[in-house]
Amino acid sequence: MIKMNKEIIERNTTELVAGYDGLKLYLNKDYPHNLPKAVLVISHGLAVHSHQFVDFAKTMNNNDVAVYRFDARGHGKSDGRDKIHLNSYFEMVEDLRLVVEKAKIENPNIPIFVMGHSMGGHITALYTTKYPQAVDGVILAGAVLRYSQLNLDDLPRPEPADSFVNGIEIMHKIFDLPMEEKDSDWDDPLILETFSVSFMNGFKEGIQYLRANAEKFNAPVLLVSGSDDLNVVPKDAIDFYQETTSKDKSLRLYSGLGHYLMFEPNGDLVVTDIVGWINQRVHK
Repeated sequence: MIKMNKEIIERNTTELVAGYDGLKLYLNKDYPHNLPKAVLVISHGLAVHSHQFVDFAKTMNNNDVAVYRFDARGHGKSDGRDKIHLNSYFEMVEDLRLVVEKAKIENPNIPIFVMGHSMGGHITALYTTKYPQAVDGVILAGAVLRYSQLNLDDLPRPEPADSFVNGIEIMHKIFDLPMEEKDSDWDDPLILETFSVSFMNGFKEGIQYLRANAEKFNAPVLLVSGSDDLNVVPKDAIDFYQETTSKDKSLRLYSGLGHYLMFEPNGDLVVTDIVGWINQRVHK
């Protein structure tokens, strides 16, 4: 029986850990009361931060899964906010690798899974392609894998070091959303209102790498996508599912859900499927 997030996180600690180049990343570690049967490392999406997953972490803890959730470089409480410029998403892949290695060292002989949402899913897919066999499985939620819905034609390339854009305005322009209808979640002071153009331009390089190296991705994978997702269309997950050589692959498409999946009304079904998928692989 899957327990939802009605209970508090049993034990939470925070610390700053070094990224691949020494930049400090803000890490939350959420542990259940019991010895965890698995550890889930979470990589969040563009402009948001790890606190978005606090309720999700409670549900994981209630099902004896520990959670390591960290703010990506330039996001949330990590260093580089409002000044980070990416040369490549592989910089963030190396950050993720170091957090995963930390989770392995601190939780010996316990299965390690990684979940990435949106940009975080892109990073997770790159990581698992570059480092096959590194983890016991990955969940790619609304992940940028084969296509980018972002219109990059009018963004500068190569990007000057000071090329920052208003992310909220860009998203509403791309998806033709009136500014007055923006979600109140964007009022969170830790969400990036502006960020480097390189975060969006970098998807093209990453997608090319994923396509060119599709045969190297062989980890157990659960792909989850919402039918109403405007940011990352369901075809993205469908095509990745069909093209990956992984022998343990699952695809879940959720009618009526958008890009934020488990954070939306009726998103509990997504959470239930994720917990169930992890349980099946832990108990094999």
